[in-house]
Amino acid sequence: MLENYDFTKFHSLKPKLIEAVDNMLSNKISSLMNLISQEEMSTPTQLVQGGAFDGTTEGPFNQGYGEGAKEGADEEEWVVAKDKPIYDELFYTLSPINGKISGVNAKKEMVTSKLPNSVLGKIWKLADCDCDGMLDEEEFALAKHLIKIKLDGYELPSSLPPHLSHQK
Repeated sequence: MLENYDFTKFHSLKPKLIEAVDNMLSNKISSLMNLISQEEMSTPTQLVQGGAFDGTTEGPFNQGYGEGAKEGADEEEWVVAKDKPIYDELFYTLSPINGKISGVNAKKEMVTSKLPNSVLGKIWKLADCDCDGMLDEEEFALAKHLIKIKLDGYELPSSLPPHLSHQK
């Protein structure tokens, strides 16, 4: 479609306008976002009225006990263990050396989830428990479990809960 347009006839960029837009994106938007979050905090929460969720603030949409990263919190067995045979099979296709896969090989598998790099970075920090830049089979299984949690629509924990640690 653009073949028919003569780009030489387009108006040239105006540096002042570009600078103004850049300033807005880097400074003004962040202060507006702060105002929105302040407004949300100052708004009183409304309770659900009637039915099984009477008196709650989010009804059935609050992350309940035993869902997402809270799944398995009261279980004796490591919650990741139920899917670990599948994760282990995948782990051994990623060429582990001395029982660990490199960050490069782990990344190749993790990006197939199509989660944003920022989310995958958080998952890496939670899963690489010994912070050696590589994943052993338990850490890899944990990373895959955390990816599953996120793909299922739940939030990731800010730090690894004790029940998710394979050293439980």
